[in-house]
Amino acid sequence: MDREKIFNEVMETIYEMTKLVSTYESIPRKYGTEDELYMVEAHTLDLIGRRSKLTASEIAIITNKTKGAVSQIIHKLTQKELIYKYRNPTNFREQIIELTEKGKSIYAYHSNLDTEEYRKHLQNMYNISNEDFKKFISIGQIFNKGIQQVLNGKDVVFDDSEE
Repeated sequence: MDREKIFNEVMETIYEMTKLVSTYESIPRKYGTEDELYMVEAHTLDLIGRRSKLTASEIAIITNKTKGAVSQIIHKLTQKELIYKYRNPTNFREQIIELTEKGKSIYAYHSNLDTEEYRKHLQNMYNISNEDFKKFISIGQIFNKGIQQVLNGKDVVFDDSEE
C-alpha cells in the first residue's frame, strides 16, 4: 500500500475511534457514589483534583471549551455537591473552584478506575512495542497540533520554525 492510502486508513481509524469514544462518553456512570456523572463531568473533577484551585476561565482554556459550557458543567457539579466555589481573596472578580469531600471521593475512584481500564487495554496490545507507543505519541502530538491550528483559524499545515 502506498503512503497516502495507509495514511487515509489511519485517518479512518482515528475517525472511527472518535465516534466510539464520543458514544462511550455520552453514557452516565457512577463513580463510587450514587451520583450519575457524564464523562465530561468526571474529567472536570479530575482536572480540578489534579490542579487544585482553578477558575472557570482556566478550566475553559485547559479543556478548549467555551466559558458558557464550563459554566454549565460547574453548575451541575455544584448542584451535586461535588465542588464548591469561593471568591479569590486577591482578585474579587474571580471565583476559585475546589472539590468537596464527596468530589474528592469521586476523583480518587475515577483515577483508580482509569488505571484499571488502561491496564486492561494494555493487555490487548501485547504485540505493540514501547517504540510503537512512542511513535503513536509523536503522531498524535503532530495531529493535535494541526487540529489546534485549525481551531485557531490557521491552516492545518504548520511551520516547525515557529516553535
